[in-house]
Amino acid sequence: MVLELLAPARNAEQGILALRCGADAVYMGGPRFGARQGATCGLEDLEAVAREARFWDAKLYLTLNTLLFDGELEEARRMAWRAFEAGVDALILQDLGLLQLDLPPIPRHASTQAVCDRPEKVAFLASAGFSRAILARELSLDEMAAIRKGTDIELEAFVFGALCVGESGQCYLSGALCGRSGNRGACAQPCRSPWMLQDASGRALLSERPLLSIQDLDLSGHLEALADAGICSFKIEGRLKDADYVKNVVGHLRRRLDALLDRRPELGRASLGHTELGFDPEPSKTFNRGLGPYRIDGLRRPMATLDAAGHLGEAVGRVRSVKGDRVLLEAPAELHPGDGLAFLDAAGQVAGTTVNAVEGAQVFVQDPSRLAPGLELRRNLDHRWLKGLRAARVRRRLPVVARLELREDEVRLRIKDPKGLEGLARRTGPFGAPKDAARTRAALEEAVARLGDTDFVLEGLHVEGERFVPVSVANALRREAAEDLRARRMLPRPKPGPAPVVPAGLEGRCLDFTWNVANAAARTLYTRAGAEVREPAAECGVDLKGRVVMRTRHCLRYELGWCAAHPNPRPLAALREPSGPLFLVNGATRLRCVFDCAACRMQLVLEG
Repeated sequence: MVLELLAPARNAEQGILALRCGADAVYMGGPRFGARQGATCGLEDLEAVAREARFWDAKLYLTLNTLLFDGELEEARRMAWRAFEAGVDALILQDLGLLQLDLPPIPRHASTQAVCDRPEKVAFLASAGFSRAILARELSLDEMAAIRKGTDIELEAFVFGALCVGESGQCYLSGALCGRSGNRGACAQPCRSPWMLQDASGRALLSERPLLSIQDLDLSGHLEALADAGICSFKIEGRLKDADYVKNVVGHLRRRLDALLDRRPELGRASLGHTELGFDPEPSKTFNRGLGPYRIDGLRRPMATLDAAGHLGEAVGRVRSVKGDRVLLEAPAELHPGDGLAFLDAAGQVAGTTVNAVEGAQVFVQDPSRLAPGLELRRNLDHRWLKGLRAARVRRRLPVVARLELREDEVRLRIKDPKGLEGLARRTGPFGAPKDAARTRAALEEAVARLGDTDFVLEGLHVEGERFVPVSVANALRREAAEDLRARRMLPRPKPGPAPVVPAGLEGRCLDFTWNVANAAARTLYTRAGAEVREPAAECGVDLKGRVVMRTRHCLRYELGWCAAHPNPRPLAALREPSGPLFLVNGATRLRCVFDCAACRMQLVLEG
């Protein structure tokens, strides 16, 4: 099995950076319909990244993964063709109506928003023409392995980045509350907002806390287990993140994946080239809400970010005293001028300041007004580390072998890559016999090996014949052969076509709004598969009052320490569980919490 490291990019610069840092593939959005309205790219961006990807035998995937209305299908179809012409290698789709259209002849990947969460659903998607399924982020290893047994298409899984608290493709909270549908790429993230927890009488148990916000995912310690479960593509979340995040996280996972590939030679790598980072990746240093493995092993563990829904960073010490701008810390970590500090003030609100100077355990800060003894300080910006990250030169180089053919009438230099592509340069003679054969050969070998200013690194050289060739000629041959090989590697390559579309497996099923059928083409496909569409997508105007708007494996009863089946070692608050239902309230919005303990799930029902 070949393993792929898949990185996000919000623009061409980040896409090329991700590839240079070792990504085997990059995913980007186009001008519209890419599930992230803040991460749209023009065709010129796609073309630039596709060219770079071709050089490394890497790939570029287009996210065309929102629900579409009837009047948008033709625009999405045209966009898919323009992206194909720009060099995109596969389409990531949510709306199955697109499968009824004339799409370009490249693979289709089923977005996680297509609800790839169980064997029978993934088998249906395979029958509909998808060559890969991007699995729901909340799945355990056992659930992934079960899907692997039930289908033979490629499986992709998220291994790092932000987690949607709602089950993938099944969250209607933003659309119901804000008129901004996550399935349409416009999620307002109400799950990151503060909520009040109330009992049945309306009494507040917890006030103004991000009760639905959970930590980010980090499965970098589980890559081997994921591969053994059948995952071939390891995906990093983050098309809205900055270049620092991309550089740091891609570099981190590239090292982890390379270590696995070195240990397991039967597992192959999906692209070519060796990466030299020039820095030591530290995922905790760039944006995260705390990192954890979520439910990968099927176990429950605390995942809530009750204090804040943003990046607080690493703990660096507790405040002992504050005098003017001087803060004395207990057991401080090493801090430096320019570091950013975050903390929860006396009112429980997130606040921050900047380090101006450090003298032992004394830190001089820019704004001490909200600091007080006893507060824990966290560093959410490590100035020195970030400066080193940005300054570090990242190099990815392709190993090649060369053959220098020396004849009286002509000299040829061939440079060949691991796939057999060859760059060629030649000069006509005459070339005489060398006066000092050994010295001449050494000079030529040194000239040919001087590939430091290219993306190639020489791993072997064979010299055939003995002729005197000026070093200047050898240098020119090296440059021309390397450029010829680079040009050949950048040429468009054949792309595998999609599987035949014979949707099946839904015989007798009645589909409600959770199947996200937003257009007539999708309805036709589901009908061909044997289903009856009883209800259109929520985005088509379905009244969601009194209905489940989120299903999640995040459980407030567990997080508060009230679950007898799964004791929580770190409950969020010292509260006694009330009798009767619980409610989440934000302004006029009221959500009833329904606990499905048999399935170990929580559901949120919209009441007002």
